[in-house]
Amino acid sequence: MSKTKTNYELAVESRSDLGTGAVRRARKAGKIPAVIYSRGVKSAPLFVATREWEALARHDFNLVTLIEGKKKTAAVVKEVQNNYLKACVMHIDFQEVKMDEKITASIPVSAAYGEPAGVSQGGILEQPVHEIEISAFPADLPEHLEADISALEIGDSLHISEIRVPENVEVVSDLKLVVFYVSKPVAEEEVEAVEGETEESEEGAEASEDEAAAE
Repeated sequence: MSKTKTNYELAVESRSDLGTGAVRRARKAGKIPAVIYSRGVKSAPLFVATREWEALARHDFNLVTLIEGKKKTAAVVKEVQNNYLKACVMHIDFQEVKMDEKITASIPVSAAYGEPAGVSQGGILEQPVHEIEISAFPADLPEHLEADISALEIGDSLHISEIRVPENVEVVSDLKLVVFYVSKPVAEEEVEAVEGETEESEEGAEASEDEAAAE
């Protein structure tokens, strides 16, 4: 299932000075350098207010309307370059989209509808896949996908094919991929491993005794 669609907007301003010094001064002034790519058109450098981007980044979103004066452009975020040491965003790449053309995007997926039955029995919920690639018109892109993991027992898994997606959305990722599974408690796995090794050792010892007796 998906969350309710929200229209996100972000104010941007064009930039003409592309020098390192200008970018450094802009960052100090609370602006993030960015660029928007458009098919068949030269890329356009931009600035985004750091405060506005940080507010937007708190939400799950994939489609955003960039506003520059009276001009509005629908776009998706292609890449965000972070400086993790300074805890700041260094650069953002946007890709313009046409509302009447389908695009491919990676949508985050999370667990929902309570704790799995297997976890209450001591199991551990694992999530090897955190995003699902889908294809849809920009207006139909879900912001987030949720998977019902409540019925998973220990040893059970949930595949991409079992996750509900909105209408007009096509899943591009491999439907056989496991998104969630409930593994056995570590202690139980270790006990079984030790028991297995012990059984193998005993079988090997018995085989050696049989060979010795035969000789």
